[in-house]
Amino acid sequence: MKQIVVFILAAIGLISNADAATSASALESLLPAETVLLIAAPEYASAKKHFKASALGKFWDSAEFRPFRKKFADGFEANVLVRIEEELAVDFERFEEMANGPVALAVVLEQDISTQPSLLFLLDAGRKTFTLRRTLSQLERDWKKEGHEVSETEIGGVDFATVSDPDSDVKVHVGRVGAQLIIGTGANHIEGVLNRLNGKVDGALIGNTAFAMDRNALLNEADIYMWADFGRVIPQLLDNVPFGAELGIDFSEVVGSLGFNELGTSAITYRDRPDGVHLNMFFGLPESKRKGLFNLLNTRLADASPPVFVPTDVVTYTRWRADLSDAWSNFEKLLLELSPDVANVVEFTVGLLGKDKDSNFDFKKKFLANFGDDLIFYQMPPKDLSLSSLGSGSMVALVKSPDPEGLIQGIGAIPGILPPPLNEAELKPRKLGKNTAYSFGLIELPDPSTGELVESEVLFAVKEGYLAISNDLDQLLALLDGKKQHALTKRERLAMAATVVGGTDSGFFSYQNDRVMIRSVVDTLNANADQFGMIFSMIPMEGLNEVSLDDWLDFSLLPKGEIIAKYFDFTVYGASNDGRGFTLKMFSPRPQGLKR
Repeated sequence: MKQIVVFILAAIGLISNADAATSASALESLLPAETVLLIAAPEYASAKKHFKASALGKFWDSAEFRPFRKKFADGFEANVLVRIEEELAVDFERFEEMANGPVALAVVLEQDISTQPSLLFLLDAGRKTFTLRRTLSQLERDWKKEGHEVSETEIGGVDFATVSDPDSDVKVHVGRVGAQLIIGTGANHIEGVLNRLNGKVDGALIGNTAFAMDRNALLNEADIYMWADFGRVIPQLLDNVPFGAELGIDFSEVVGSLGFNELGTSAITYRDRPDGVHLNMFFGLPESKRKGLFNLLNTRLADASPPVFVPTDVVTYTRWRADLSDAWSNFEKLLLELSPDVANVVEFTVGLLGKDKDSNFDFKKKFLANFGDDLIFYQMPPKDLSLSSLGSGSMVALVKSPDPEGLIQGIGAIPGILPPPLNEAELKPRKLGKNTAYSFGLIELPDPSTGELVESEVLFAVKEGYLAISNDLDQLLALLDGKKQHALTKRERLAMAATVVGGTDSGFFSYQNDRVMIRSVVDTLNANADQFGMIFSMIPMEGLNEVSLDDWLDFSLLPKGEIIAKYFDFTVYGASNDGRGFTLKMFSPRPQGLKR
């Protein structure tokens, strides 16, 4: 199986370096209609060129980042990649240099559902036909020299070198037609590719109705994409999975109740353009077939723009117009369908909440049925460069409610069903200026870097029809007092970026300050380089020339965050929901002043 792994790694390695394309792809005319998973770069040469011109590419190649990048790359190449290449006689870099046109890795279903799917890898070398021929000849000689079982197989009138796996009956066929490299485990699918190269159109992926629809709607302008047909994969998986009779589980029923059996196709597309980076994720699920997990949180078409109280210096911001009360009702229905016994236990437990102090208290009414359709969350940058602060800046969350005071009562009732001494926790009021907040007092939570217990506090308050939650007294006070500050909604270029992801009125919108986040992460890693080195040195790296990760990852070589900040700006996220399915859109505008 090692040969198969190599070809997968090679394919992914090639494609992962691709980030842009301009010309139309012929892949859909070559690949089989039975393809259920496809990772593709329609035009590799253009992709590579565009990536180097992108903000991320410029950062990767920058002089500032070079010391860290070089040490890591040299360590990985010397201790991992070279050893794999030597063992299997494959030079990944040589193949990467030849890639010019379309490059694709496909998983193809067989007619016999009990048969393992085939792998198919295509690479167009463009004008480097001679180089490709020479490389394959050398590769075959090296395989034989290293003792691999290599034979010759004629497929569709073309001679292929066949590498046999001694541990299974899987064979990998490697060959070419002109500049087209073809590697695959299924001779029948390779023959189909050869036929289509000769002008025959039968059996091509473009004839797959599901793929054709996604190609026109999603993939045409993608620089690199991944496409999957879950509608065909899931039934086959269920046919080959035992039903767990001994556990009383019918997996097909579970999958059906959760709604996964109705999934169609899915796609992730990436493209880099002069205006920035575009990333879209699509999940095909017709509205009429949504149930189970996909019916828990229904997003309402409504304003999701940042309210004026969200400050411009936040690291992240998210607003989601989802009705949590409706979500709980859908969860109860799903749980009842999956397991009536568990549903009864949950209902009984919920009914007990608050009864220890007030026999008339109705937790479901006060809490679960008391949510509105507006969720707001934002987080501030870390206050220092300690490991415990990494990614843990102060946060504020707001939940709309017709009765936010009732939500606070519901929160106060939760400890009642917990074991001692947690059941004695009491939600107590405290004054914040002219406002009242509530908390359980200081609680001890483990520090992620040291494991030591650190005192923390979560505060709850009411803000104009919202339940406000925060772990930072100052941030909560600023919110409650209506402290005037620079608003995120006024941030330069934010409105423009929002239009790219569908605007702010779709019911979901999110923002991330990449510049601040990267600066904080890089400076924290640099400041704690010695501590990371000690941790890495203790991680066993068996079989890797007795080296350790600290020989590769030296965070002290990272540049100051302010030096590389110019390569980053911000990212926005939006979502859309139509009759075909769900789409999550991401856009990172090119940083101002960074030449392409």
